[in-house]
Amino acid sequence: MDIRTRTRGAALDGAVALAPMLLAYAPFALVVGTAVARSGHPLAAWFGTSTIYGGAAHLAVLDVLAGGAGWLPAAAIGLLVNARLGAYAAAMAPQWRSAPLGLRVAAAVMLTDAPWALAQRRPGDRVFYLGAAATLFVGWPAMVTAGMLAGDRLAAAPVTGLLPALTLGAVVVGRLRTGPVALAAAAAAVTALATAEMPAGAALPVCAVVGTVAATLGRRS
Repeated sequence: MDIRTRTRGAALDGAVALAPMLLAYAPFALVVGTAVARSGHPLAAWFGTSTIYGGAAHLAVLDVLAGGAGWLPAAAIGLLVNARLGAYAAAMAPQWRSAPLGLRVAAAVMLTDAPWALAQRRPGDRVFYLGAAATLFVGWPAMVTAGMLAGDRLAAAPVTGLLPALTLGAVVVGRLRTGPVALAAAAAAVTALATAEMPAGAALPVCAVVGTVAATLGRRS
C-alpha cells in the first residue's frame, strides 16, 4: 500500500469516526442558527461559525450582543468559553511540531472538542485528525445555516431550550466512565442549576470554568 492510499484511508477513517458526533451536534447547530437569524446582523453573525468556531462560544457571544452589551464584553465571553482550546493545543503540540506550517495552521483553525477527543484514539496520526476536523469544519456551518432557514419555526418548538443540553449529553455520555469527565459534568450541572436565573451568556462561561477546574482537580487526585 503506497503512502497516498494510506493517507486517503486515514483521512476517511477520521471522517467516518466524526460522523456520529456530527449528528449529535445537529440539534445544537439548529439552535445556534436560530440565534444567528435573530441577530441584528445575520450575515456577520453567520461568519462566526468559522471565526468563533464553537457553538457554546458563538451562542454566548450572540446572547451578550442581543442583551445590548458592546463587542468587548462579547469578545471576552467568547474567549473565555473557548479558552479550553489552548489546553488542547498544548497537548497536541509535540505531535505537530515537525509538521509543515500550512498543516499546523489548518490543524489549529479546525481545533475543537470533537476532533481533539477523536485524536486521542490515534495519537500522532495527523491525517486522521485532519479528516475528522475537516468533516466538522464543513458540516457545522451547513447545519447552522439550516437553523437560520428554520428560524422562528424552530424557536417556537417547546423542546428548543433542551436541545443544547441534549446535544452536549450525547457527546459527553460516552466519556463519563472516566473520573475527571464525570466530575466535570457533575460540577457543571450543579453550577447550571445555581445560575439558572442568570443570562445564558453569563452562566455558560461560569459553568465551563467550574467544570474545567473540577476536571483538573480530579486528574491531580
